[in-house]
This record gives sequence, structure tokens and C-alpha cells, in this order.
Amino acid sequence: MSDKPVAVIGAGLAGLSAALTLQEAGREVVIYDGSDRVGGRVATDYIDGFTLDRGFQLINAKYPELLRLGVVDELDFIFAPRTVDVCVGEKRIALGDPRSNPFASLNPATGTLIQKLGLVAYLLRTADAAKSVEEELSHLGILYSRVLKPFLSGVFLTSPASVNAVIGKGLITSFISGKPGLPRKGVGALPAALATRVHKIELNHRIDSLSQFDNQQVIVATDLTTAAQLLDIANVPKLAGSTTWYYEVPQEFTGSARLLIDGEHRGPVVNSIVLSNLISTYAPDGKSLLASTTLDFASESEVRRHLALMWGAHTGGWSLIAKYDIPKSLPIFAIGNQSAASSQFSQNIYVAGDYRTAPSQNGALLSGRLAAQELLLDQGR
Repeated sequence: MSDKPVAVIGAGLAGLSAALTLQEAGREVVIYDGSDRVGGRVATDYIDGFTLDRGFQLINAKYPELLRLGVVDELDFIFAPRTVDVCVGEKRIALGDPRSNPFASLNPATGTLIQKLGLVAYLLRTADAAKSVEEELSHLGILYSRVLKPFLSGVFLTSPASVNAVIGKGLITSFISGKPGLPRKGVGALPAALATRVHKIELNHRIDSLSQFDNQQVIVATDLTTAAQLLDIANVPKLAGSTTWYYEVPQEFTGSARLLIDGEHRGPVVNSIVLSNLISTYAPDGKSLLASTTLDFASESEVRRHLALMWGAHTGGWSLIAKYDIPKSLPIFAIGNQSAASSQFSQNIYVAGDYRTAPSQNGALLSGRLAAQELLLDQGR
């Protein structure tokens, strides 16, 4: 074993988790990242008084890895409603956890009672890895087509027909049992809090080759494309892309802080939410911030037209604050694909990233911890 520090390439959630695991075991670690900030895809910008996350994303405060790290209490965390609004025609119908909102679950516009009981049955049985999420849920009729499909498309950033049933069900279960929300300062507050625990991080330090780490243990915790370049991997899994559109909207526009989805699929928007109704500091005083997500290419006129239908409002006067095109938002775990069995790529080189475990923040954190633990186990042999 080398007496040099372990080099962790990438200061996203996977890299931070790997470094913290190694530090806890007494190993010296240095994280290298080509960016000027930690967090990778979990990042926040501040523009003209608005808080803009790089892609709309919520944090599940009950993710096992976040609970293990005990970091949520440091984030000034605001919990989101456990209810979504489904627009059908000109109506917006609330649907949430029946334990807290039993009457909303009885509305037939979001599915029959039998279909909703069928969802409970789905949650209680084992998923079939040979099927997609859609194959396991499509028999739920209107509940699937109007509610689950548009909602899950926003979760997976791709159609549920493209997602492995086992991986997909894991995410669905975590959402149902979870407590989603956001830090008051944006999602970037999560990696920033974890980074304060890491002893040494070198930002603005791009790594183009692993040759400089000869005879040194390395964890490659970059995005999938960068990892493929560093490790000379020819074929990589497909990645899901997304675009987040941030608009300034009138304050009196709506008082809702719930996520809105279109049960009739009338345009490119998969979800929309007035974030400043959830956290007032996401917008300057007297202004409101709307975040909307699209998956496929869409013009701004198409987005505005769809938002007008969803919200029942005139959108022509809304000001576009920013648009984030994120072509590598999440890995797609296709039918038959499973989590990687080992983190070791070759002698002294280990790999971490959500594309190896699950397409989520928890998946990224877990992959980093597993890579570090495997490295520690190997060094002890």
C-alpha cells in the first residue's frame, strides 16, 4: 500500500462521501475538481436576488445516506408538501398521502379506488427486473396515465417505460416514505455542508489523466462521461437530459407551494412549481419564482403555451430569468441493468457515481461510501 493520500477525482456527492468515509478510517485524502465549487450537478446560482438550482431538484431528508451523515440539521431545511396537483382540463386536483389527506385520494379524476388499492398492492410485492416501471404500473389505468406517469417522468427524467422496474420501485418507495424539501439557500447547501468536513479539496484543478497518480490509490467519482475518458471506457450507458426554465411570475399568481403536473400531457412540461411559495428567499421581496422542467427539446413558445394551460394564466408577460440545459442529468437504468457489484476498476483504482447504484442523491452518496469501503478492505488484505 502506498503511503500517499488517496486521490478522489470529483467533488460531487459521490466524491465527498468517499472522502469522508476514508477520513473516518484514518486515511489521508485529497479531492480534486476542475470546477470552482463542490457539488457537481447539485449546485445553486444566485442571480439578481433569485436562488436558482441547476435543474429543479428536491432533497429527500430521509435518504439513508443523509441520515447516516447527519447533515440535514445543518441545512436550514424546508419541507415540501406531500401533495401534488394534477391538472385535468381547467381543474387542478390535489392528490397526496391518504394518511394525511384521505378525501383527496377518493377523487375519481385521479383514478378509481380499485386502482389506488392496486398501487398499494404494487408497493407490497417484489419488482421484476425483466420489466420496466411502466409494465408494472400501466394496468392502473387513469391513476398511471394521469398521475404516476407524468410524476415519475419528472423523477426519472425519462419515460417510466425506459426504467428498470427494480431500480424504479426503489425510488418510488423512497419518495412515498420520504420527507422531501430544500435548504433555504438552495440544493448547493448540501454539498457545501459536507465539504466543510473534508480536510483537503483542490478546486479549479482539472485532471485529464490518471498517470500522475502512479502507485497511488484513486477513486474516480466524476460524472459518467468524464470517468469514461479517464478510464478509457468505450461504451457508456445512456444518460437522461433535462431543461429547467425559471420565470419571474406575478406574486398574486398562486399561493400554492405544491408541484403541478399535467394529467393530460398537453405539452413538453413534466412539472412546474412556484419555489418562492415554498421558500420565500428563493425570490427577492415582491417577486415570485416559477421553476418548470422539460425533457425533450422544446421552444420557449411551446413551454409558455403549456404553462398557460397548466396554470390557467396568461404567460406572455412572464420574464425568463434563466434556462438550464442539462444533457447529463441522470443515468438511465434500463431493463435488466442492475447496480454494479464492485467498485474496483483495476489495481488501486476505484469508481463511484450514481450511475453505479441508483439515479438519485442517495445513490451518489452510497456509491462513494461503497467505493471507499472496498478500497479500505483491499488495503487490509
